[in-house]
Amino acid sequence: MVILFVATRNAHKIQEIRAILGRRFQYLTLDTFPGAPETTEDADTFAGNATKKAVELAGWLAQQKTEHGRCNAELYVLADDSGLEVDALNGAPGVHSARFAAIGERTPRTFCAHRAPVPDGQPPHPSLSPSEGERVPDSSAVALAKAEGRERGRFMGSGNGRSARGSGNAPDRANNAKLLHLLKNVPVEKRTARFRCVLALTAVLPEARRGSSPVCYADELELQTELFDGVCEGHIGFAPQGQGGFGYDPLFIPDGYQQSFAELGEEVKNKLSHRAKALAGLRARLVNR
Repeated sequence: MVILFVATRNAHKIQEIRAILGRRFQYLTLDTFPGAPETTEDADTFAGNATKKAVELAGWLAQQKTEHGRCNAELYVLADDSGLEVDALNGAPGVHSARFAAIGERTPRTFCAHRAPVPDGQPPHPSLSPSEGERVPDSSAVALAKAEGRERGRFMGSGNGRSARGSGNAPDRANNAKLLHLLKNVPVEKRTARFRCVLALTAVLPEARRGSSPVCYADELELQTELFDGVCEGHIGFAPQGQGGFGYDPLFIPDGYQQSFAELGEEVKNKLSHRAKALAGLRARLVNR
């Protein structure tokens, strides 16, 4: 039996993983282990964050394995990091996708690539210093995120997706509104974007292999971690479309379609999505192991 400990509390993500991988595997989640450690996702890449989560949880889970009676099973930790990369914003929001609206009221200069180049030493806006980007007005997504402070607090308190800076995930509605604000003057041909997902699969090694050095054990876990990458190309629409999906789905229109991910439905999305492509590689690896 193969048991996958999926390192998330995101119900939408778990549902998508189950639908794509099928019933041949048993699934556990962070909700199964309320004492599981939180991982600070401070890497600059999706692969770095996914690997860090998988390695930390595999090390912790090795100590819990006997307690939960699964010594005879193949136990793996499956962690992922994923997000939206928008070309006009130099790849932002990227690893900050889930907390985009919570980053701050000022937009980093790297998010302003669609505007005219700014000479070195000059601020991109007369009222701001050279280290600041365009100030997002009060009617923007940041104001919306503040108005939804109660909802954001609920996300932050869950321990899911907390950043090294202490910011929790922002509501989907606020993230989408901020993205639309930053792209308000960008024509359709320059609104190209992609969803990217990196899965990290780490086997939970037997307790006997932990040895005397936790550092060496963690290094061994990282060395045997396998990565699976998936990308879905498309562009960002001018307004939300559809009621399905989650995250940036209402804004993302995949190549070859006129509808957003939120309109296409789970069956179509599970064939096209970045996570579906990464999971397809993972499924082949587990089935043919």
